[in-house]
Amino acid sequence: MTSKAAKRYARALLDLGIESNKLDEIKEDMILLDQTIEESRDLKLFLRSPLIKKSIKESALKEIFKGKIQQVTMNLIDLLVEKNREKLLHDITLSYISLYKIHHGIIDVEVYTAYELDEKEVKKLTGILESYTGKKVQMDLLVREELLGGLTVRIDDTIINGSVKHKLSQLEKSFTAASVE
Repeated sequence: MTSKAAKRYARALLDLGIESNKLDEIKEDMILLDQTIEESRDLKLFLRSPLIKKSIKESALKEIFKGKIQQVTMNLIDLLVEKNREKLLHDITLSYISLYKIHHGIIDVEVYTAYELDEKEVKKLTGILESYTGKKVQMDLLVREELLGGLTVRIDDTIINGSVKHKLSQLEKSFTAASVE
């Protein structure tokens, strides 16, 4: 769970991105920062360490991200280091990406299928889900052979289970209930 401070920084960065017309570029910066932090245990420890001086953290972060991120994003990093809040960087990236998606009406959807869908099926499913949600859908497709057929869709906390496995399970329950009566 991200902190209120991280959300405030992310909101301010989003507002700045809207003003400067650099929302997409900043989103790409946030993805790069997130991936870099997630992939490096040493960088995580470095950012969290109170023993490392501000100047060392600032110069190291500038060296790592020089020429790879927008100046506005580098300014955020400088501000965080100056205020001893660099440990919030990872949470800020997650909050920014979430706010970016909300701003653009994008929703994350997980789709589990028994087999890999072809391009035509993905396009059709995307259209159906976009009609259903009223938003742009960003799908994460996962193959689960145990479903036997059909698919299961997860949208936030809602699960739509149209798998053959689920339907067989329901059928079995109804037969069991009918035989008991």
